[in-house]
Amino acid sequence: MSPKSSPRHAPPLTNAMEREHLGVLIGAPITDVRITLIGGRAHDKHTEGGDFRQATYRAIRQGLMQAKSVLLEPWNRFSLRVPAERVGRAFSDLQLMGARYDTPRTEGDFTTIEGVAPAGEIGGYAVQLSSYTHGMGSLSLEFHGYEPCHNAQEVIEAAAYDPEADLANTPDSVFCSHGAGRTVKWDEVAEAAHVKPNPATFTVWREATPEFFGNFR
Repeated sequence: MSPKSSPRHAPPLTNAMEREHLGVLIGAPITDVRITLIGGRAHDKHTEGGDFRQATYRAIRQGLMQAKSVLLEPWNRFSLRVPAERVGRAFSDLQLMGARYDTPRTEGDFTTIEGVAPAGEIGGYAVQLSSYTHGMGSLSLEFHGYEPCHNAQEVIEAAAYDPEADLANTPDSVFCSHGAGRTVKWDEVAEAAHVKPNPATFTVWREATPEFFGNFR
């Protein structure tokens, strides 16, 4: 890949942003990742339409294979209101969920607990709440954001995802040698690469604002 490629090739960063990339832990879409092009080049004879696109996809995938990926999950902010005599049960349930909460507030016969919890754990809690409070409890939820998965290892093992077997999102690369293409495994790419990025040519870091990305559309 090269930022100075010929007009017939789309800029690599355009290719990077045109599709949803999958992570290598369970095959879920990645988030909280910034992709930066640091080097590359085109060849007038051997570079054809689509090569930049495939090179970009595979480079991102190779980088993910080398990175220390973290499995994230959605978390909800909650406000839980229960009869004061049932607050012990509420605390026990929240702890089992892996929730974090503020100091509870008691007003009259009811206690309110506010905090954040994994969406997968607290999402269906209203049914249990209604049962043990005899319909007197209430729960409100709103999306809080993504945080590290509270049971990541369990989820990864259950998914049994093999990133190297996902041929539609392969981390391996194809190199041209003596006019023919050959597959290079992702963990051998650095040694076989034709291009060695020169840090002296890197541009100054810029905040990833909409205007920044607009330069590559």
